[in-house]
Amino acid sequence: MLDALREFFAINGLLVQTINAQAHFILGFAVLLQWRRESQLELARSVPLLAAFGLTTSLAIWADVFIPLQHVYFSREAIEAMRLGHALLYIVAYAFLLHFALRLNWSHKAGEHLPWLLAVLGSIIAVAMQLRGMQASEVLLWVQRLGRPLIVFPASLLAAWGLRREAEQIQRMGLPAFIVDWLRIAGFSFGFYAIVSGMFVPLSADGRTWFYYATGIPIDVFQAAVGMILAYAMTRALTIFRHELQRLVVVMGRERALAADRQRIGRELHDGTIQSIYGAGLVLENAYHLVRQDPETAERLIQHVMKTLDETIADIRRYIFDLAASEGALEELLGEVVEEFRASSGLPIDFRIEGDIPAFSAETNKHIQQMVREALSNVVKHAHASEASVVVRNDADAVRFIIADNGRGLPEGGAYRRGGRGVPNLLARAGMLGGHVAIRNRPEGGTVVEIVIPNMFHETSKATP
Repeated sequence: MLDALREFFAINGLLVQTINAQAHFILGFAVLLQWRRESQLELARSVPLLAAFGLTTSLAIWADVFIPLQHVYFSREAIEAMRLGHALLYIVAYAFLLHFALRLNWSHKAGEHLPWLLAVLGSIIAVAMQLRGMQASEVLLWVQRLGRPLIVFPASLLAAWGLRREAEQIQRMGLPAFIVDWLRIAGFSFGFYAIVSGMFVPLSADGRTWFYYATGIPIDVFQAAVGMILAYAMTRALTIFRHELQRLVVVMGRERALAADRQRIGRELHDGTIQSIYGAGLVLENAYHLVRQDPETAERLIQHVMKTLDETIADIRRYIFDLAASEGALEELLGEVVEEFRASSGLPIDFRIEGDIPAFSAETNKHIQQMVREALSNVVKHAHASEASVVVRNDADAVRFIIADNGRGLPEGGAYRRGGRGVPNLLARAGMLGGHVAIRNRPEGGTVVEIVIPNMFHETSKATP
């Protein structure tokens, strides 16, 4: 059995190395694609270093495949230079990993400089060893023998601990639970990575460890497996940046609506309320001078001022009510629904608002919120989708709420299901608001639910200035 395993991996060793390099490349590239420079999260500061570690390590592993093939084309001196560059590439990769781990756990400036001081020192020693006559393949071997247990092992454990701390912090922030779970999985993966990449050092220039001699299985197999799990876990966890951005969009929409209402109320206060109070003051001044000369006229004037002030107080109360009501605006309510479904299902849901949305009444907002909730519930329960979107668009005549997914589409017979109340309730609510609902398949796959509510259906609706 042992001989069979050795023979199998001897034949497929190149394939194993390629898969290992590919796993690290996917880790680096996927993490880099998820990263958002504008994020306010602490994790965003560390992510580029993890991406750099994955990409640099993949290049170093691919060099193991590439360099031996170059003997036909290059001189021995050129091959030796390549091997030395190969060793330096591993040193850089180890420095990126250590920098990532330290930044996750330590905000001191020393944590920024220590990895690169070690990298410079290691590079100087490596170059000096070759200049003193040691072959570059031996230099590479010693870089891995020392770098793995002294750098990779502790750095991976530190990274595991740092990701666990990040998961706890994100959990306290109330972000979706699945992000916390994937960060923890990534932390456990780094713990295993510390073992398979840090504790198993090569015994010879061909990269074989004592584990290979004992079992016939190259440690690269386990490195590749852990690398793929880590890549997937980090990719899923780093959707946190998209959630953060979508939350920001909701907050900005709310602030924009509040600012618009404040501007409107400010104009009305200046043009109406303040002028009324100013006029009432003039009438009171006139009544003051008439109190002794013409008490009856003064009394009528004071009664007129009292009536004017009562109307002004009613206007101010209405402004305050409108401003308070705008704080529960439709954008915020829908954002809460989307966040709820993201957290409970783990489904990536894009939320966008296109244009200024009219301020419907609280009752209308409630109906719209429930309709969007029902549409998303159907996506989660029946669509088998990998992503969905909620788009709110204000057209000239109506506001459209478009809920789309990339799932399996409508069943035969359409969206209606015997005994189901979801779709009938959806249609009934839209009808109560003077609107309608269209449910159809997407040409590219999946389903679209479009809820159309007229802009001016309610007396309490008001156009945003």
